[in-house]
Amino acid sequence: MTAGGLLMAYALFGALTEPGLKLGGVALFLGGVLAVHDGIFLPLVIASGALLTRAHRLVRAALIVSLAVTVVALPFVLGYGRSPDNPSALPLAYGRGLLTVLIVIWTVTLTAIALLRRLPHGSRKWGPGRSSEDRKKTDHPSEAH
Repeated sequence: MTAGGLLMAYALFGALTEPGLKLGGVALFLGGVLAVHDGIFLPLVIASGALLTRAHRLVRAALIVSLAVTVVALPFVLGYGRSPDNPSALPLAYGRGLLTVLIVIWTVTLTAIALLRRLPHGSRKWGPGRSSEDRKKTDHPSEAH
């Protein structure tokens, strides 16, 4: 938290001492970021968590990561800021890049779930259905009472 606070203070100092800075534009941008986060992203994460309470925890995590990646990549995929007279602005195939990242996220997630399911139930160090008392008994048998 200290490092984050120091970075924010540095950014604020830099913003306030920048000679050509238009504070109205910065305020508008930050307001838009806040509105998108609190008005779109956060409700989607909460709703997906509420709807998927029975889903595997790794599936829920992959959904949240996929949503975050998609929200960040969507303006690039849709081509906002692309100009016909400047071919170097947004020159890449961002849709293909987003698809690649989503495939990697889900491949890793499904592979991890498959590997976890192959482990014998008693050998799991963590996982669903294991209380802290179960972990104490199986992780440190000599300490069990």
